[in-house]
Amino acid sequence: MILDTIRSLAWTDFFLYSLTDPRELYRRIKQKEPESFALSFIVPVLAVLSDILALSLIGRETGFFYYKMSYGLIFLVIYTLLKIFLYSSLVDVTAQFFGYRGNIKEIITVTNFSMFPKIFILPCLYIFAITDFAAGFFYVFLSIAFFIWYVMILVQGISEMHCVKFGESFLIFVLPAITACIVLFLMLVLLLMTVMGFISV
Repeated sequence: MILDTIRSLAWTDFFLYSLTDPRELYRRIKQKEPESFALSFIVPVLAVLSDILALSLIGRETGFFYYKMSYGLIFLVIYTLLKIFLYSSLVDVTAQFFGYRGNIKEIITVTNFSMFPKIFILPCLYIFAITDFAAGFFYVFLSIAFFIWYVMILVQGISEMHCVKFGESFLIFVLPAITACIVLFLMLVLLLMTVMGFISV
């Protein structure tokens, strides 16, 4: 069954539509033929690997590179997956708050595939690294550009999932980020007040 799915190359549609048609991407995910949930986790792993290698192109590498490619890679993959699970859960809760159905499995799958463009940061940056032309600047520029692309894919996926307009799906996407920033800010303020109170005693 798995070998037949691999031979059919139907799974490649998910990667293609991640780049070309996010709405069709969600429709393929919804069909569940082939099952895309497990396949989607390849994307964040490759995105993290690509980002580490891209950063390595900018500076001079030492023996620390091997630790970065082993322990560092494992740590960043775990961190990225936890971040995906947490943020996808918040997006799902926000959608339910607006009265739409919840489906955490589908939103995680869409979020994973939305990261696919970031894989291309390595070949894009490589051009500037080998020519020694402002590689650091273009790393930042490409990171921002691919993040915007990621947001566009995910927001359109949410829009197609809940059959809502782009503006409302963007609100569903951005509200968890605003809430998380407010909560973190309040926690930081409380921490600083606690530390100041401890010092002044």
